Amino acid sequence: MEWIRMLMNIKNFIEIAVIMVEHPGGGTEKKQKALEIIHALMKENDIHLPIPDQIIDMIIGLGIDVFVNWANENIWKKGSENDDNG
Repeated sequence: MEWIRMLMNIKNFIEIAVIMVEHPGGGTEKKQKALEIIHALMKENDIHLPIPDQIIDMIIGLGIDVFVNWANENIWKKGSENDDNG
């Protein structure tokens, strides 16, 4: 159960970090800043996984990409379409 709680927290941290750094352009820089925020939140919440840091970063990076793709299709682009029409 503790693993599930930690993974859910990391999922939430990914969503928070991506939203915090969102602005047009600068994808690579935004992703790096999101990773920094996620690591800070993990440290602050005493979340330590018995996995090498490079693998954690790879998994979190994939999570960031998945959330950004979802947000592009469901949140941010819808707002752009509404701005163009109204």
